[in-house]
This record gives sequence, C-alpha cells and structure tokens, in this order.
Amino acid sequence: MTLTAEAADQSPGLFTKARAAGSSPSWTGFYVGGNVGGAWADRSVNFTGDAASAFLFNPGVPILAPFAGQVAPRPHDFSMSGVTGGLQAGYNWQLGGNWLVGVEGDLSASSLRGSGRETTPLLPPAFTQTFSAEQKIDWWGSIRGRVGALVSPSVLLYGTGGFAFGKVTTFADYVANGPGGAFDISVGGTSFNCTIGLPCFTGTNSRIKTGWTVGGGGEWRFAPHWSFKAEYLYVDLGNSSVSAIALATGIGPNLSRYTADFGRADFHVARVGVNYHF
Repeated sequence: MTLTAEAADQSPGLFTKARAAGSSPSWTGFYVGGNVGGAWADRSVNFTGDAASAFLFNPGVPILAPFAGQVAPRPHDFSMSGVTGGLQAGYNWQLGGNWLVGVEGDLSASSLRGSGRETTPLLPPAFTQTFSAEQKIDWWGSIRGRVGALVSPSVLLYGTGGFAFGKVTTFADYVANGPGGAFDISVGGTSFNCTIGLPCFTGTNSRIKTGWTVGGGGEWRFAPHWSFKAEYLYVDLGNSSVSAIALATGIGPNLSRYTADFGRADFHVARVGVNYHF
C-alpha cells in the first residue's frame, strides 16, 4: 500500500518534466551566426568617348586616312563569379505561434569578380586595338527585415529585404597593338598620344555604394540553441562606371578620356549558414 501511493505521487512530476524537456524552444530572441556561399552576375560594358577618344569608338568617318580599316568595339559582355562569406546577427519575434518577424544585419567578404576584353582592327592587318574592363565586389552587407511562417515548430520559411551596401571596384584600359610606333589624336582641345604595345588609356574606380536587396530562404532549428539556414538574395548596388584617362597628350592641352559603363552593379547570392540563438 505504501509503495503504491509513493509511485502515484511521483508519476505526475516525472511526466511534467519529460514533456517540458521535449517542448519546442521559442524563436523569439537574439541570434548570431556565420554564412558561406557563392555569388554570380553578368555584365555588359558600353564605351563613350570625348571629342578625341570618340575616334576609337566611332570610326565611321576616320579623322586620319590611314585608319580607314578601323573597326569600333561592340559593347562586350562577361560573367562574374566568386565566393562570399561572413557573419550575421539579428532578432526574432514569434507571433501567434506560427508567424515570425525579425531584423537581421550581415557583413561578408567577397571574391566576386569578372573581366572582359575585345580586340578589333585599328590599321589592318598589322595593327589592332584592345579594350579591357574589369569589375569586382570586394565586400558587401545588408540590413534587412524578415517575415516568415513556421511550417513546423522547428522549420521556418521566410522572405527578406532591405538596405544593401558594398565596395565596388572597376577598371578599364586601352592598348594599341602592332609592330611598333606611335600616333596621337587631338580634337577640340583634348588629345592623346599612344605608343604601340603600351597602355594608352587607363582608369580605376573604387567606392562604397548603396542599394537594396530582396530574397528568401528557410531555417531549421536542429537543436534548442542552434539552427541551419539556406538563403538566396538578389543585391543591387546601383550604377557603376569608370573613366579611363589618357596617359599622355598629343597636340591638345587636355588629356582625353573615355567612360566604360558597366550598368547595374547587381549580383545573386546563394548561401548556407548556422545561427546560435540566445
């Protein structure tokens, strides 16, 4: 009789502890974590020149008769790819059991880069001209809102979007190729002198740019304090261009220049990560 009563008194407590240990943790609270993934983009570079350098891009009516066989460069395309990875931190609010809102900030290093090069006739068949362009994303980050739904107590699906920023570096140069010699063009006070085989125009531009991002993903709470996430983001950091300036003048007093316009400095990111929830 006494042993049975003691067992009856203890069983409710044991049952309560067992259920508490197996209950799902709340998603509300701070978290920090890390991520790694891949980034990719496509670019189409267009060139525009001033009074002198326009000769390189619009040879329909050549300024000098010996360049009658010159062919203008087309806007040339290239692809960019690289690895990205960094840290994130945020805060979640779990609402009504199955809904979640939050805010997250992240900062990532990046090896995303790509380059294009096109060679066209300058004085065929002996002389050609080569235009080169390159862009890279050195690092980037974002501050985003998140809205999601818990499809189960441990699985979250969410959309995200907000402010983005990053360091964008662009480069362009021009080289005339051939057996040797030099030439110069001077129009409207701007001029350039090119030595065959050496860079004639060059320019680089590196600046922090801002824009926006949007995407979505899923997160799995595989332990009380740990979760795994997979995420896609589209990032747009605005327009990007660089001025390539002549390294030497000809007859005119002002250095000629041209602009390489890369269009939008946008890219795609697919990444995975882990978070620790406090």
